[in-house]
Amino acid sequence: MRSLPSDIILFALYPTLRAGPYASHKIASLSRLDFSYFMASKRYKIHKRLKPKRSLLKKILKNRFFWFGVLGFLMIGGVLYGIFFTPFFQIEHIKISGNVKVPEESLRESAQTHLARKFLFLEMEHFMLADTSAVAEEMKAVFPEIDSIVLRREFPDSFHIIVRERQGVALWCQQRSYTVEVEDGEELEKAVRECFALDARGVIFEKKELEREVIISEEGKHAALGERVIDVELLAKILRFQQQLDSFTLFQEVGLRVSTLAVVSKERVDAKISDLSGREGWEIYLNPTEDINWQITKVRLVLEQEISSAKRPSLEYIDLRFGDQAYIKYR
Repeated sequence: MRSLPSDIILFALYPTLRAGPYASHKIASLSRLDFSYFMASKRYKIHKRLKPKRSLLKKILKNRFFWFGVLGFLMIGGVLYGIFFTPFFQIEHIKISGNVKVPEESLRESAQTHLARKFLFLEMEHFMLADTSAVAEEMKAVFPEIDSIVLRREFPDSFHIIVRERQGVALWCQQRSYTVEVEDGEELEKAVRECFALDARGVIFEKKELEREVIISEEGKHAALGERVIDVELLAKILRFQQQLDSFTLFQEVGLRVSTLAVVSKERVDAKISDLSGREGWEIYLNPTEDINWQITKVRLVLEQEISSAKRPSLEYIDLRFGDQAYIKYR
C-alpha cells in the first residue's frame, strides 16, 4: 500500500496537534494561510494514475471492418477500370443497313462522332456509355433524308445501325427571294422557285427537280430541310382527293391529272387540273375540313353530267366548298 508523504499527514493532523499537548514550535508557527498555500501547491496534489492512450491509427488498423472496406474499394476500382479503361469495350465495328440514298461512309462518320461520350474528362467511344436514343436523334438532324434510325448493341464492341429513309409522296415548292446588284449600284429583287421531296409526315427532306409528282405549295411559307411544312391530316386528305381524281375514267381517257395542290387556307385548297397537250387548264376548289369523299362524288357527277368535252377547255374552275352545291365558272 502506498504511504502518503509526511508533510501531508502533518497538515492533515494540524488541528489536533495545535490543540494537544504535543504541539511543537514548528507546528504552532504555521498559520491557516500557510496551510492553504501548501494545499494549493501542485506538489501536494494527489494525481490519479492515467492509463496510457492507445494510438487511433493502431485502433483503425486493427478494425476488421476497415479492411473489408479497403478490399471492397479495391474490387470496385478494379471492375470500373476493367470496364471503362481497357480496350475490351471500346467500339470497334459499326454495321449499317437500310440506307439507299445516304452514303454509308457518311453515316459511319456521323455515328462515330455522336457515339463518343465524355467520362471523367476523357472522351471515349465506349460500348456501355453510348446513349442510343440521343445518337439516333442527332443523326436524324444531320440527315433529313432519314425517317428513323435504330441502334442495336452487339456485345462487346459493335453496333448495328438500321436506317429507314423517307419516301416522297409529293413535291413541296416555295418561292425564295434574293437581291442582286446591277449597274449604277441599283438592286434588283429576284425570285427563285425551290422544290423539295415531301414525305407522308409532311416533312421536306431533299431538293428535287420538277417531275410528274403532284406539287403542293402554300403561299408565303418558307421552310428548311427536315422541317414539317404541312399538317399530316391535311396532307392525307388532299392526297386522297388527288389520287381519286387521277383514277377517274375520264381523266385517264383524255390524259388529265392533278398537277398542283395549293393550300390557300385551312378551309380552301386549289387543285389545278392540266393535260399533257396543254389544251386544258382549270381548277377545283375544295374544303379539306368537309367530307372529302362527298366532294369527290360531286366533281365526278359534274364532269360526267354537266360539263361536256367541248366546254371543258374553256372551264375556269369548279367550286365544291359549299354543301351540296358545285359552282361552275367558264372563262
